[in-house]
Amino acid sequence: MFKKEGSFKPSKKGQDTPLKKSDRRKLRDAFLSILNSRNTDLITEELKQQIDFIFLDSKSDLSIRKIKQKDSKSNAGSTQIYTRSPATQLAQDSSGSVFWPYTKYNQVLLIEINKIMVPSLALLSILPAEIIQNIIPTVVVPSIVSKYLCRGADLMRSGMLSIPKSHDGWVAVQAHGNIQPFAIGFVTNGTDESTIGADQKGVGVQIISCYGDEIYQCQMDPTAKPLKDGHRSEIGGGIYDVGNYGNVGFLEGKRVYGLVTSQDEDEAQEDETEEMNENVAESEEQNQTNEEVDVDKVEIAEKADSEENVEEEVGEDKEDPEEILLTAFFDASVRISKSQLPMPTSTFYSQHVLPARKEGSFIDLKATKYKKIGTFLSEQASKGIITLGEKNGDKFAIIKSIDRSHPELKDARKRKKKEGSGDDGDKKKLALANLYIIPHNIVRLMQLNEDDVKATNAKSEDRKGTGFLTAPECRDILNKYLQENNLIDEFDPENCTLDGPLCDALFRKTKKELQSSTLGKNTFEESVSRKELNTKWLEKMDKGYAIVALPGSIIMSMKRGVPPKVSFVVEARQNRRKFVTRVRGLEEYGINPVDFANDVSKRFACSATIDDEAVGKEKLKKNCVECIFQGHLVEELQALLLGNDKCSHGGTKNSDYALPKGVFDVDLRKGVPKKKR
Repeated sequence: MFKKEGSFKPSKKGQDTPLKKSDRRKLRDAFLSILNSRNTDLITEELKQQIDFIFLDSKSDLSIRKIKQKDSKSNAGSTQIYTRSPATQLAQDSSGSVFWPYTKYNQVLLIEINKIMVPSLALLSILPAEIIQNIIPTVVVPSIVSKYLCRGADLMRSGMLSIPKSHDGWVAVQAHGNIQPFAIGFVTNGTDESTIGADQKGVGVQIISCYGDEIYQCQMDPTAKPLKDGHRSEIGGGIYDVGNYGNVGFLEGKRVYGLVTSQDEDEAQEDETEEMNENVAESEEQNQTNEEVDVDKVEIAEKADSEENVEEEVGEDKEDPEEILLTAFFDASVRISKSQLPMPTSTFYSQHVLPARKEGSFIDLKATKYKKIGTFLSEQASKGIITLGEKNGDKFAIIKSIDRSHPELKDARKRKKKEGSGDDGDKKKLALANLYIIPHNIVRLMQLNEDDVKATNAKSEDRKGTGFLTAPECRDILNKYLQENNLIDEFDPENCTLDGPLCDALFRKTKKELQSSTLGKNTFEESVSRKELNTKWLEKMDKGYAIVALPGSIIMSMKRGVPPKVSFVVEARQNRRKFVTRVRGLEEYGINPVDFANDVSKRFACSATIDDEAVGKEKLKKNCVECIFQGHLVEELQALLLGNDKCSHGGTKNSDYALPKGVFDVDLRKGVPKKKR
């Protein structure tokens, strides 16, 4: 939660408000109620005395900081952070343990979110081991999982080794072999003992605070020299003021390792390996060499054999940070409209890139090679995806434009289209594909390859060997001819030289054209641009078309000529006060006219008839009929056949038809007015 920049750090001086003594007592009672709610037998007088000192010491300050939740317009439901100033006096109990060992920096004590109070990592770090093990509800995870949580990810169910049977909605998270908690979070609904472990999906714990987040960063000075002396943790063996909550297994805010004492090292390794294998997956055993250390010291024990399998189980979290950033940038780029540009870079990143990231992932700029958003955007601008503008000396300040047709945005456009389709993803749609056939005389003149001309290598099985070519396939044949005959100008690749076959095939005029020409004879240029040549090449091809069903790109019909039309004829009746709409050509697109007529009569509450003779009208095609509807329904019928729900008439909603655009031919006869849109 506190991984985003600026979420915890104070924006201005005086943001922290000191608490009165009565409020400090309430905080102490709130923390004691957390401990007493589970096991009162372990709450000793020494522990109560320590807690009183932490919350009520008159020589220290307790402050509250309120942080507005994202998109909140008021302080309602804000997160409240309670912090304590460093200890100025070292009060101790009868055994000599220091009540509050942090003497250099402010430390967070409690975090309140939606009226739920949870202890901080600093407060948990000073509690005795028996309190952590028996009172604080804890979740155990493999050491490798801590790496992803420290980056800002939530805890997945597949990465959990255990979960307490009872909890108040929140839990502390421990790395296996290290009982000191390194994260705190809320348990998601449906997460219990039966839904955790290998092969389980979803988030198990939504992390509130974790080792490595902003709270951790604000309680230490990364430039300070390492301390050799100081108050050490009985659990972690480290110095509290170093910044790692007194645990040597906490490594630079990036990962948490298990702790094994030298006396119990062999036994601990055996137990850990056995538990890992039971909860995660079987793995190959690896030999480890153990180094002898003093009894007072601890050694970081990393179990590589078990962690290898754990990495597979938490695969949902281990995405490359640069890949996460790129994917979010691409998705944000295709979702911004032209009217929103130009846009400040900060707005683009915070309101578009960050919300576009995949659920459960986190964008950590410092973990990428770019380090800063300006460097990243500069690289994208060099690729031509975006155009940057300068403001107040900052050359990365403005996003001026976005090229949504850029090849690198192809996958993002597909994702957007898939999301926009919603539940209509499986709905059948029809599309028209323009095809070309190379005439026999051109094939003969230019001696073209028969396999290429017959589309033997076409991607569609239905087109292979038919001679029906797409525009790119047709142009490829021409380009292949130019290359084989060395007709491309080596000094200007955009131009090409014309040889005899090309002149005869593409530029020779017919007798009729020669008669109307002033010269009366054929004249040829020596060279033309490749763009002009490609245009002339497609003009000389025989035309064809295919009706394709989507999804699946299934060719329903493939023929020469122009695509068939669905014709609408509207006639006026009874002194131009009533109208009749006639529809033909539905059969070409697989629509049963009888079923269509019944559907239209119900949708628009009009009479519908079928005419298979068309007496006094244009002759019908073989095995075709004409649908006749009462009323002027051209706009409504077109919307229904296109599957367009934007028509004002409610009868066009939830259409089962999806004809391609451009196949309608409308004829409004004498006395029929155009409808106002």
